[in-house]
Amino acid sequence: HFAATPGLSKCERCSAGSYQNASGAAECLRCKPGSLCPRGASLELPAACEPGTYANATDDGGLPDCFDCPAGSSCGGGAAPPAECSPGFVAATPGLAKCERCEPGTTSGAGSASCSECAAGTYTANTGQGECTRCPHPLSSGSGGVTCSICKEDYYLLSTSVDPNDIWMAPTEHCKPCPPNAFCPTNTTLETLVVPQGYWRASSSSAALTECRSFGGDGEAGKTRCAGSELDAGDASRRRMIEEVSPSDEYCAPGFYGPECRLCVADKHHLVDGDTCRDCLPLGSVVGRIAGAVLCVFVACGIAAWAYSKKGWRKKPGYIGRILRLADRAVVFYVGMGFTPKLKILLGFYQVCIVLTTTYSARLPIEYTSWTDKLAEAISIDWTGFLLPAQCLPFQSRLLAVTITPASLIALLLLTGIGLRIHRRRLRARAPRSASQEQSETGNAVVEEEEEDVSVVTAITLAINAMNEDESKVSASAIPWYVEAALGLLDFLPAALILIFCFVTSVSASIFRAWSCQAYTISPPGESLKEVEYMRQDASVECGTDEHKPITTLATGFIVVWPIGSLVLYTSLLAACYKPLQAK
Repeated sequence: HFAATPGLSKCERCSAGSYQNASGAAECLRCKPGSLCPRGASLELPAACEPGTYANATDDGGLPDCFDCPAGSSCGGGAAPPAECSPGFVAATPGLAKCERCEPGTTSGAGSASCSECAAGTYTANTGQGECTRCPHPLSSGSGGVTCSICKEDYYLLSTSVDPNDIWMAPTEHCKPCPPNAFCPTNTTLETLVVPQGYWRASSSSAALTECRSFGGDGEAGKTRCAGSELDAGDASRRRMIEEVSPSDEYCAPGFYGPECRLCVADKHHLVDGDTCRDCLPLGSVVGRIAGAVLCVFVACGIAAWAYSKKGWRKKPGYIGRILRLADRAVVFYVGMGFTPKLKILLGFYQVCIVLTTTYSARLPIEYTSWTDKLAEAISIDWTGFLLPAQCLPFQSRLLAVTITPASLIALLLLTGIGLRIHRRRLRARAPRSASQEQSETGNAVVEEEEEDVSVVTAITLAINAMNEDESKVSASAIPWYVEAALGLLDFLPAALILIFCFVTSVSASIFRAWSCQAYTISPPGESLKEVEYMRQDASVECGTDEHKPITTLATGFIVVWPIGSLVLYTSLLAACYKPLQAK
């Protein structure tokens, strides 16, 4: 009650919406928003709003107005004001009596109307968490992670079949540091390792990356062939094409496949300059070139020997006489300085050392290989590389060509000696005989009659002794044809031995290359080592397979012919000459 003016006979009641709780008041107090004040009220009464609403105003009748609780807050009802949702809780819509918990993988701040996903690298495992927890090293998670079951950047997951709980319990056993030269973004597995350009790996289950070599090209040749696995959306067609060849060739550029992407996809093409595929020459053209080269060498050597044998030409004026006189001085200087053994030693050393790394996988110091590799590139002529490159002819056929061609050349040289001797014998038989020759021929009749009783060695010895005196005085009938043939072999035997000495090392190296294989790891880290091996000279052949066995069988046979055969030949000749050498 209140009395607003003096002289009133009685106090008046407070109107609805106001109250007065003190005596002798001259006015009523306005009811606070959200409170109930009926007419004549002496106290503010709590509002009777439903849960999910609240009262923040009172109408003229003293009754409170109830409004829906705003989003991000909860209202228990009555006169209580809205309460902000705690971190980890949200009120997504207005009029909620209580806030709801955020699901695992999400969180929220105070007074939020919605939950937000945890950022990558953090997680929430329970509902209603007010903050995302950072993943322990070396784990990570995606956006909205409820646990950490993937590996962080610079690490990769060793096996995708492992249970996420096991990864959580022992992260360092399953997440391994990124292999050298590879890229490992977040959530990388062993199968999805990012292989950079210029590198290749033999299997998606291997962590060993191999740098692609240049194979005769420049430093960028390996990068040209090996495109790596850094593919964008525009490379989808390329990926489909290479997967049709082999799943392990996804790291190769279009047109290449195989170990280190060194093979050409196109048939009858071979690698040139380390990054280009070219057509192979027809087989007939190759055979013709080889035969032509051998014939040219023989003709050139024959002409040179014939011209050098002309003693009278040395007195002729002009270039021929000068060249022959210069050749005589060169021969005198060569013999006087004793260059023959020195050149043999140098050639033997070079032939052995130059194939140590390419054939026998020997590792030599960089101080040595830095200059020997340049020397080999400058003076080494690999005719098989020019005429019989890999992919143009199987290695088995190339091995036959490499081993048989020098043997054929040596055989042709010896046959030339035999032919020359037989030709001289016929010339002597047609030449007119003097009286002394007829007497000598008559004296040799007995030898002819007893020819069958004389051994070949004895006949050759007698013929050599007679010819050392004067070949022109020996009649053709005095020397049997087979003795002439043997003498022809002896005439060109020194040249044949020189050819054998020059060829035996390189041919032997080609033979032993049948077992020269390049190994690549295909087993995952931590497991027993498994490797796949390919021939260095023919990367299309996998070592140890049925395709490789015929090659090793053929090479084994040629070992008997070349390395062992040449050793037996030189040993036999040395044994035969032992007594004359000892006498000197």
